[in-house]
Amino acid sequence: MKTAILSILIVLFSAHEFHLSLTEIRHNSESRSIEVSIKLFTDDLLVALEQAGAPKMELGTENEPPEANELIESYLKAHFKLMVNGKPTEFTYLGKEAELDATWCFVEVKDVKKVQTIEVQNTLLLEAFDDQTNMINLNINGRKKSGLARKGSKSLKFEF
Repeated sequence: MKTAILSILIVLFSAHEFHLSLTEIRHNSESRSIEVSIKLFTDDLLVALEQAGAPKMELGTENEPPEANELIESYLKAHFKLMVNGKPTEFTYLGKEAELDATWCFVEVKDVKKVQTIEVQNTLLLEAFDDQTNMINLNINGRKKSGLARKGSKSLKFEF
């Protein structure tokens, strides 16, 4: 009986009822780069990509289309921007890793010797979900800071 109830609960709650992303930003002083990892629920990412004009697709399976990385990179460049020390930056899309229900996207900003300020504009998935919250964690010069981006508060500035 307990197993049946547990199975029912797992099925009922397996479709998440909240919309959250996690962005980890770290300055690597040795390589003089800013390393960014973005974790998105895969089903939410697919909804946003389709709304942006991408075809219906699967990520992390043998059915993933060859253009998936290009579509994700284009979406990230439109919805995620960094200003470092008051200057806009361009990031390099490094790729993605699909997990069970989430997709990690990795980007890097090169040639960043020192970080005094970072402004993060994170509008990922905001056009798709009214309740979307984008959590941002930074580790710069050994100092950790965090913030939340959502509708009405899409841009955050951090000083180090």
